[in-house]
Amino acid sequence: MKIRRTIALLFSALLPLVLLISCSGKKSNVPEQSDVFYIYDEADVLDGKTEEYVIGKNIDLFDKCGGQIVVACVNTTGSYDIKDYAYAVFNKWKIGSADKNNGVLILLSIDEDDYWVLQGKGLESLLQSGTLKLLLNDYLEPYFAKKQYSAGVRALFDALIEKYEQIYSVTVVEAEHDNTAVLTPNNGTQQSEENKVTFWSVVTAIASVVVAFTVIVIALVIIVSIVVTIFIIFATALGSGSGNSSAHTFRSSGGININPNSFRSSGTYHGGSFGGTHRSSGFTFGGFSSGRSGGFSSGRSSGGFSSGRSGGFSGGHHGGGGGFSRGGGAGRR
Repeated sequence: MKIRRTIALLFSALLPLVLLISCSGKKSNVPEQSDVFYIYDEADVLDGKTEEYVIGKNIDLFDKCGGQIVVACVNTTGSYDIKDYAYAVFNKWKIGSADKNNGVLILLSIDEDDYWVLQGKGLESLLQSGTLKLLLNDYLEPYFAKKQYSAGVRALFDALIEKYEQIYSVTVVEAEHDNTAVLTPNNGTQQSEENKVTFWSVVTAIASVVVAFTVIVIALVIIVSIVVTIFIIFATALGSGSGNSSAHTFRSSGGININPNSFRSSGTYHGGSFGGTHRSSGFTFGGFSSGRSGGFSSGRSSGGFSSGRSGGFSGGHHGGGGGFSRGGGAGRR
């Protein structure tokens, strides 16, 4: 019975570490951005006119307010939930202005028959997730349900352009372009982006070291917990095994007889209990203290490193782009 209890305690102590290691090893299947940046059509569901229209409007939109609306149509998001996949794509492709973080991603997953729209950090209060949900229901869903993807994307894209025009007091037109010029930033912008990438690389490296140190500390705490648990189990077993002795006297190796009855349990003698140290008149029996002070504490106000769907490191790309999103957005379900 005690062996089963020990195995259960060891399993419960090691489970958090196993989960942490398995989650950290999960790799993303986020694709690389396309050459024209504003359109990624892996599923081949958009017609040429829609693609040209989206690119031309985006060029003028970016010139006037730094905004970018990227349309990505993938076959599947794999094992990832669509909102997590959208967040990963947004931050990897660095959509929107690096200063304003005002990009928007329209993501269609054809095999899952689902979609998600995600806004950058700078638009979270100006283009809220509730507003995005209404736009999806009104403009994309009627066409998406009929598998008319080009018409749905264009209708939603125009609605988002109108929101940008209201927010920044601009008028966006379809600019003339050739696809080779979309990803050719000027020299000043390129230099600025290189500096941003270098800065975030340093920040990422520091964060990685801190996270690694935290994992090591957690592992040590778990190991210490296991050792203490084993010690408690064996101490309990030894205590119960020696409790049957009814001898009235103990004889030491030096021939001195000690009468255990001379120690009275009147509050001055306390057996060594785990959880604190008690005073006695000449006999103090301590233990491992896990009281108000000492040890490893984990209170309600303790800090730590959080990981979720929001946050992340980002740099800049594509004519001054480089915004990031910390989550939010809206989808079909």
